[in-house]
Amino acid sequence: RRDRLGEGSVSDRARAALDAAVSALRSSGRRNTLIALAPPDAETSLRLGLGALTPAQTVQTDWGETVRRLHPAFHAAIAASGGDPEEAERWVLGRRTLIGAPGLDHDHLRGLGFTDAELEAVERALASVETLEDAFAPPVLDAGFIRDVLGLDPEATPPNALLAALAPAEALEAARAYVFGRDDLSGWTGTPDELTALCGDPAAVGAALDRSLATFGDIPVVAGHVLPWTATLSAVEAVIREAVVAAQPVRLIPTSAPAEPSLVLHEPEARRAPESAAPPIETIVERVVERDRTRRKLPDRRKGYIQKAAVGGHKVYIHTGEYDDGELGEIFIDMHKEGAAFRSLMNNFAIAISIGLQYGVPLDEFVDAFVFTRFEPAGRVTGNDSIGSATSILDYIFRELGVSYLGRHELANADAEPLDADGLGGGKADELVPASHFISRGFARGAAPDNLVVLPFARRAEPEPPPVLTHDADACPACGDFTLQRRGGAFVCDACGIAPSMQG
Repeated sequence: RRDRLGEGSVSDRARAALDAAVSALRSSGRRNTLIALAPPDAETSLRLGLGALTPAQTVQTDWGETVRRLHPAFHAAIAASGGDPEEAERWVLGRRTLIGAPGLDHDHLRGLGFTDAELEAVERALASVETLEDAFAPPVLDAGFIRDVLGLDPEATPPNALLAALAPAEALEAARAYVFGRDDLSGWTGTPDELTALCGDPAAVGAALDRSLATFGDIPVVAGHVLPWTATLSAVEAVIREAVVAAQPVRLIPTSAPAEPSLVLHEPEARRAPESAAPPIETIVERVVERDRTRRKLPDRRKGYIQKAAVGGHKVYIHTGEYDDGELGEIFIDMHKEGAAFRSLMNNFAIAISIGLQYGVPLDEFVDAFVFTRFEPAGRVTGNDSIGSATSILDYIFRELGVSYLGRHELANADAEPLDADGLGGGKADELVPASHFISRGFARGAAPDNLVVLPFARRAEPEPPPVLTHDADACPACGDFTLQRRGGAFVCDACGIAPSMQG
């Protein structure tokens, strides 16, 4: 018989209904009768503990708190079979601590930088949280600890990513089961032999028990099977055959067809206009040239030049050293003040540039980096025929190197032709310059011949125009040509050579 509980005190009404059912059965003499309580709602079922037959049971206390516990039936069965109910309870409900947790114990966390303060905060959180992620998320762990020690952004890192940084996925699953428990006892190693089937699949044991008691009950235990509205006759026959084999009464629950039409017609897709061919993508092929990064040594006896100039009234000497192929390999910069801090700074700067050149840094990079830098001294440049002004010492130095070694004449800002204010001209034309003015006799050790000269870069002289013949001469009486010219006191014909006697 089934009695439905009404309103009021749940425990009192349940006890009264059960007592009434037992009294009625005793008075009628019926035996082997199944008495079941049908709670009106889920809350009543929760308060009475009438859930499914599972090891982990969720109940509600008298003060309204929902807790999990080991089902009393399992507790009694394990104790009667010689098992350890407390160990089974820890297996199902968890231990709520990381002490001894596989893959995530205190020793493992200390190796990642956790101190006693962080471990204590996590242990306190495990007593109340429901997931392992909540126990390691801020504010349980300080944001500064997550950022400085774990190397993660506390605002951008979700809790699951934080856990993934602490241990692999397999270790996290094992630690989660150790802390919060499991839903069944299927993997418990302490299961008594006679309870192996019950602990392995309680639902199957419960269904077999219901079928066994259905023979003696007034109301058979009927299993409901929901059929979709599209089920065919063959599907119904298959369900009935399964119920006959299992000796299980079954009730077919059909579902109604949906109100909207079952035939869904998709709208035809609009015809797309043919797409124009995409323009060809230009690919830039770059040639990668690998260069040796070792230092390229300069020859012990090297060539170069010295340039003296003044920038804003401050004298600057540039010394260069070259490789055998003429490539710049080192520079030295001397200022006019001995012992000054600026002079020492420029000397060390020149050493740094020289080391960079010898390790393969292109001179172009230095020129582009230091041209147009501005600091004092700056202004007019004297003593250099290519550079007329500079914004700083470095601007002057790398303009000079760019013009001399890279051919970047756009950096030269001196006037190509000096101003001729007085109109007196340039004076005497340039003469031939001996090669010794440009070739170091000491570097060549006297091997330079003395007959070498350097031709000046002057304009090519224009050819003289041919002499213009004048036609004021007299006619020759012998040949008739107008080439009779006066030569001294007589006339001579330039054509025939006759000197006729003529009176002037």
